[in-house]
Amino acid sequence: MQIPQEYQGREQSFLKHRVLYEYLHSWGLKLGSVARDRRVRLCYVDGFAGPWKAKSAALEDTSIAIGLEALEAAVKTWREHDTHALFHVEAAFVEKDDTAFGDLENYLKSRSGAVKTFARHGEFGTFVPELQRWLGSDAGLIFVDPTGWKGAAMAFIAPLITGGRVRDVLVNVMFDHINRFKDDARPFLREQMRDFFGLGDAELPEGLDEERLFALYRTKLKELCHIPHAADLAIPHPTMDRTKFRLVVGGKDPAVVALFRDIERKVIGQEAAAVREIASVRESEQRTRQLTLLHAPPPTDAHYSSLHDEALLVAPSAILSKLSDPAGITFGAIWPDLLEVLHITRTELAQVAWSLHGRGQLIVTNLQPRQRSVKDDHVLRRP
Repeated sequence: MQIPQEYQGREQSFLKHRVLYEYLHSWGLKLGSVARDRRVRLCYVDGFAGPWKAKSAALEDTSIAIGLEALEAAVKTWREHDTHALFHVEAAFVEKDDTAFGDLENYLKSRSGAVKTFARHGEFGTFVPELQRWLGSDAGLIFVDPTGWKGAAMAFIAPLITGGRVRDVLVNVMFDHINRFKDDARPFLREQMRDFFGLGDAELPEGLDEERLFALYRTKLKELCHIPHAADLAIPHPTMDRTKFRLVVGGKDPAVVALFRDIERKVIGQEAAAVREIASVRESEQRTRQLTLLHAPPPTDAHYSSLHDEALLVAPSAILSKLSDPAGITFGAIWPDLLEVLHITRTELAQVAWSLHGRGQLIVTNLQPRQRSVKDDHVLRRP
């Protein structure tokens, strides 16, 4: 796998941008599919645009360029597929730093393309009312990627999500920073943590481990943004066995969770294996000043494999725990909640359900004669 030179030493950002690209591109393609029947306007907000730590003069290694590239690719696909498609995409970028905003503004002015853009200079939170009006009732994806956590309060995200029928949010949480200060007793940090997690006057509980911390964040995101679905994935440190970032997704349609898990498997499971192998070899060579033979990376990254394998172990009991109603419940009604916490894909979860059916541990009551997999409309119940 080829990793752009600009990402050397910041491979975690490469993986983050790969997730962003895959999600935005798929999101645009899916929502653009109805443009032949009616006008479709898609809105993208990058609330902490930067650019930060860019090594490419053309900003190709920034979320600004990555986001626009994904959206332009979606527009191109649909306009080639249907020249009469009423498909419009707009993007808003917010940045508070003077120098970074200057670079952002120059980049946007120099580009051409189908995506209409504008930029605002200042704190993300101050532009929430304007962004609400701009979004209107159209479909939107809000990307929140602060350099720490200050300014990314849940209270700023919620109004942008609740206003439309189709609204997704993607938040990058810099876990290594949060983990370092989450239990710090200084009043200003306690206030910032309350704001970031949307706790109101309540304090962030002390001693939360990584999983419980993000379970709390997902719960508050769903509660305050009035969305039924949220999930997260872990972006590992390039050369150490620990989490660097956690990307959290939320939305009103269960498809956001299914898409997120598919992307997690592709990027964090498969691509990260090669990315981290290359980063480890480079780090070893810099430390020892000796050339290292680059071995073939494992097919799946170890960091992801541990979460994935654990999910496969608990998936059978998790499915059976949902079958309390003697009349049964559809698979489509149970998989969204399970995928929020299990790091497997919807297809893999359906395969687990089919295995349980084969072992007689559950019954698919409306299975058709030639069907060999569990579908959303299949009703599952205990024997």
